Amino acid sequence: MVVDVDYVGKQQLKNLLKQFGNGVQLRPTYLVSSGKGVHLYYFLQEPVQLYRNREEVLAELKEALIRRLWNDTSSIRPDSPDIIGIYQGFRCVGSQSKLGVDFPVKAYKLSENRYTLEDIKASIPSCKVDLAPLYEKPRRKSTVTLEEAKELYPEWYEKQIVQGEPKQKSKKQGGTWVCNEALYEWWKRKITEEVKAGGRYFSIMALCSYGLKCGISEQKIRRDAYAFLDHLESLTEDEDNHFSRADVKDALRALKGDRKRLSTIASREWIEDNTKVTIPANKRNYRKQEAHLYLARRKKEDMKVIGEVVKEGRPTAERTVREWQESHPAGKKADCIRETGLAKHTVYKWWKDINNENI
Repeated sequence: MVVDVDYVGKQQLKNLLKQFGNGVQLRPTYLVSSGKGVHLYYFLQEPVQLYRNREEVLAELKEALIRRLWNDTSSIRPDSPDIIGIYQGFRCVGSQSKLGVDFPVKAYKLSENRYTLEDIKASIPSCKVDLAPLYEKPRRKSTVTLEEAKELYPEWYEKQIVQGEPKQKSKKQGGTWVCNEALYEWWKRKITEEVKAGGRYFSIMALCSYGLKCGISEQKIRRDAYAFLDHLESLTEDEDNHFSRADVKDALRALKGDRKRLSTIASREWIEDNTKVTIPANKRNYRKQEAHLYLARRKKEDMKVIGEVVKEGRPTAERTVREWQESHPAGKKADCIRETGLAKHTVYKWWKDINNENI
């Protein structure tokens, strides 16, 4: 696990080394001088396999470690930590730093330490990241044969196999929806008005994400990205940190990856953290969610009273689990998961024991 701390002066470096020595901060295995900052490498005792169900937890743990290490004693700019993901690449040791060819990236070994993820969590006071999902085995493909599926899931067999209806994908399975192009144009204005040095690279990645969400062609996204080059370069505050055409080109590599993956990973929180642009959540007419839902339900009840037809919508997961339990008093969670198609954690969340209490 690698943490990048930028804007490290001589005094900040002394502070970090002192804190590593007295145990205030977790001592890394290697410290890499990257030019105007440091990269802290924490070697692990065992490799961590990056199944997709583990990405979110690992990202949360890394963010907590970044915020712990990047503070007013370790950085000249403590209020601008770079919250970077678990797939972020770093300058290769021996390569040229931002300071030029005379200042190569160097690595210094600080310890022989190798850590577990629990060790890293324990070094962060009041860390509430739940590591339990890291030990859940990834789902395996079903071993049910087509003939068995015909008997177990007759409705599914009729629709998918006999009638040949296309499979509907959920958002989590990779399905996406197309947003209004106004969202894409809104983000272009944000780049012009609010993006600053430190968030320029990720603002172009966010442009790619919003473009994909809105069904914008790759050609137009690229053209728009390069159109921002002069403006983003004009935001340069440090002569050793210019924004170049190569940076735009590198950010646009996001379009070459899994498009659906990019459009879902780049959440509102992710874009806020990496671009330093505030993106307020939907206000629901400036009401709290509880009040908003109360008024919506109240309106529905009033419509029923005056005889208007009210669409109830799809059943909630909670109601689905409750109804299944009522019709299968001796049923097991595994049977409910299989027959309803709900996720394991959803069934466990709404399952009730014999005393009718939530587990």
